[in-house]
Amino acid sequence: MIIKTGCRHIMPSGKTCKSPAMRGASFCYFHGRPQRPARVRRPVENPFPVALVFDEETAQQAFNEIVQALAANHISNRRAALLIYGTQLAAAKAANNPLPFDFDGPLECEDLLAPAEAQGEHFDH
Repeated sequence: MIIKTGCRHIMPSGKTCKSPAMRGASFCYFHGRPQRPARVRRPVENPFPVALVFDEETAQQAFNEIVQALAANHISNRRAALLIYGTQLAAAKAANNPLPFDFDGPLECEDLLAPAEAQGEHFDH
C-alpha cells in the first residue's frame, strides 16, 4: 500500500505546501529541488577614461582606446559597443558644430565666452 504524503515545506505565512511529495522524498518537485545558488554579480567595471571627442582625430583616439581596452578584457563587449556608439555620436556632432577656438594654442578667457559676449553684445536680464 502506497501512502501519499504532502510536501513538508513551510511557507513564510506558516502554512504548509499542499502539493504531494515526490516518491521517497519529503518535498514536492518544486520545493525538493536544490536551491539555486545566488547569482554571482560581476564586479563593477573600473572607470574607463575615454578621450574627449572634439574632432575626427580625437574620435579616432577614443575609438583606439576603446578597442585596446576591449582586446585586453578590461571592458565588456556591451560597454565597448556603448562607448563606440557614443564616440560616433560625438564625432558626428563635432563635425557639424566645430569649436570656436583652437585647443593647440594658448587658451584665453575670451575664447571661452559665448560668441555674443565675445563680440561685446550684452543682454539685459
